[in-house]
Amino acid sequence: MAQVAAGGTAGKAAGRAAAAEPMRERILAAAVEVIRARGITAATTKEIARSAGVSEGSLYNHFANKTALFAAALGEVTATARTAMAALAGSAGKGTVEGNLTRLAAGMVRFYGELLPMIGPVLADPDLIAWLRADGPVHAQQEAAGGAADPGLPPGSPGGPPAGPPGGPAAGPVLGHAALIGYLEAEQRAGRLDGGAPLPSIAAALLGGCQQHAFLIRLAGPEAVAAAARLPEAPEEFAERLAQAVLAGHLPS
Repeated sequence: MAQVAAGGTAGKAAGRAAAAEPMRERILAAAVEVIRARGITAATTKEIARSAGVSEGSLYNHFANKTALFAAALGEVTATARTAMAALAGSAGKGTVEGNLTRLAAGMVRFYGELLPMIGPVLADPDLIAWLRADGPVHAQQEAAGGAADPGLPPGSPGGPPAGPPGGPAAGPVLGHAALIGYLEAEQRAGRLDGGAPLPSIAAALLGGCQQHAFLIRLAGPEAVAAAARLPEAPEEFAERLAQAVLAGHLPS
């Protein structure tokens, strides 16, 4: 009986904690989980509301429409990549270039593994594409943090200032690529990368490789990837090999 009572008490405490969580955060967390599980096309506001424990009409007290809700959910997911890029920028001149890129690549493989199932239909949605191009993920994070950017945080990080002007060259999906080039430039200035290294192409090869690994694992499965593509399933092992490949010939001897 004591165990039952304890379980009931714990359940009530969890329920009170969920109820105390700001409604917007509950809705956003539910939207991320539903979209992860079902994709944008199949996700519905009814299911999101049920998962959040609110009425469907309550969603529109916090988000202007379904597109705004889904955009904010994507902003939550892309925050992990922006945080990883901010950490990479802080690692310039520390450790080794190969080790820094290996850590980034392992995180980006996982990030793309989460993102790809969510954004497939985005390519056919002009509203969501416009949101991405206008630096929507950064603005969604700022809105969640209360609307004010913290100038003390790295540009593009959650709660920090945008990494570039809306619609500018560093906005939207290009932001991560531009941030990686910035890191490589810092390492080049420090003499830890050869002066003639093609930095934009190195960045494209690293991020493209991470996305390809996530794509193959998602569509073909790990066994087929290991047998046919001859790539390791584990993100860490794949990331280490990828970093070695993109840096080959570009490190000072």
